[in-house]
Amino acid sequence: MVRFFIFFFPLFLLSQQKITQQGIDLKLKKAETLICKGETDAYIRLSLSILEDSKSVDYPRGKAVAYYNLATGYNLKDSYNKSNQYLKLMESELKNTHEDDQEIAMNILYSNNYYGIKMYDEALKKLRKNLILVKNVKIDSNRSYIKSLTLISMGKNYYKKGRHDSATYYDKKAIEELKTQKKLNSIFGTNLKITLLNLAEVKFSENKIDSTELYLKSAQAMPVRLGNREYQTFKISGQIHDVRKEYDSAIADYQKAIELAGKSKAVKNMSELYNLISQTYEKAGRMDARDEYLSKYNILNDSLKIVESENLETTVGLLIEEKQKILKSRNNFLWFGILIGIVFVIGSFLFILFRIRKKNEILEIKEKESKVLNQRLNLAFEEIIQLAKNNDSEFYTRFEEVYPTFFPKLLRIEPELQRSELKFCALLFLNFSTKDIAAYTFVQPQSVQTRKNRMRKRLNIPSDQDIYTWMKSIAEK
Repeated sequence: MVRFFIFFFPLFLLSQQKITQQGIDLKLKKAETLICKGETDAYIRLSLSILEDSKSVDYPRGKAVAYYNLATGYNLKDSYNKSNQYLKLMESELKNTHEDDQEIAMNILYSNNYYGIKMYDEALKKLRKNLILVKNVKIDSNRSYIKSLTLISMGKNYYKKGRHDSATYYDKKAIEELKTQKKLNSIFGTNLKITLLNLAEVKFSENKIDSTELYLKSAQAMPVRLGNREYQTFKISGQIHDVRKEYDSAIADYQKAIELAGKSKAVKNMSELYNLISQTYEKAGRMDARDEYLSKYNILNDSLKIVESENLETTVGLLIEEKQKILKSRNNFLWFGILIGIVFVIGSFLFILFRIRKKNEILEIKEKESKVLNQRLNLAFEEIIQLAKNNDSEFYTRFEEVYPTFFPKLLRIEPELQRSELKFCALLFLNFSTKDIAAYTFVQPQSVQTRKNRMRKRLNIPSDQDIYTWMKSIAEK
């Protein structure tokens, strides 16, 4: 399965397979260096050259990698129309490669484009699939890379959704995965630095300035450099200076960030930076400079709205096409039966046959969806159980994600329930015994029993009803 995916990450290319098209392979490695430096335009130009070379020698894998690189490059430039075009071309080329892990690569590209047009839930669906598929990747370094990249992307999507606890959870999981590597090469080091910067942004949004500075300094201490993509580092530094009313330092950081963002063609980031620096100039009383950057922000923001509208239309069309393709593959036999029926069967019999087959298809789809859902719930349940046993602070947040209706139902019965009491109810819902709860939360069993009795009174649980059964019934109502 991993053979195909290696071509999307040229760092592994030469060490994992013997390649006969050496000239193309060297260009692929150079392209990887360019993207790590944030030289997006040069990366796209080189990828176009790789594509032409691969076409000239009819090298399917080379063409697939070039399409992937171009889709990635235009995604970084916020041009999701072009990214989607190359995505479709890559999908066609994959048919000639006969590799197993096509879905992993496609999921990453789909999630990137959905993220770009703020379709975060669709992006997360693709990324969750990767967390399951990555278990089949046999080579440790490849598996770790894919998993960490997926976790980083999940953290970004949750951050944009305003779910900072979940963003923190997945960013920390990504860091844990990256630190399993005995030696951090340039790709793993780059991803670790990006994750630390992402965590700094999350903490800044939570108004935790000390934590923001801690993660920023950890990122700055990394030996890897992001090239033009270092604008994120200077942006966060500027935000910290701004909060501390160190306006000259903030402006200097923003100016450097704008310079780097401009070189990397990160248009959305430039728009954000223009807005930030205009606000800082206003706080510093420099109104002329404020007006200059506010004007730049408004002009760029207006053009972005037009581009975003086009991107949304194209990407939504891609999503619809993808859904229709799935349905079409499932309905081929059905439509064939209908066509034959129109010719040979009377209308009434055809109608009945259609209804029966349609019903069976729906039941089959629901059954498959149910199996997938049960698989995901089982994985989530095992994760929650382990978090509870470890008395992990992320237990509450993760439980709430998997069972989103449980806490609200309890609060409708008793609105004054505290977070610790809700967590206790969650442990009962998971069927932990008094002894287990005492062991995992480091209290005496008698204290746990006392809390049970108190919870019965607060939630009006009948004395003749088992409290565990009651908790399960609440979740099922």
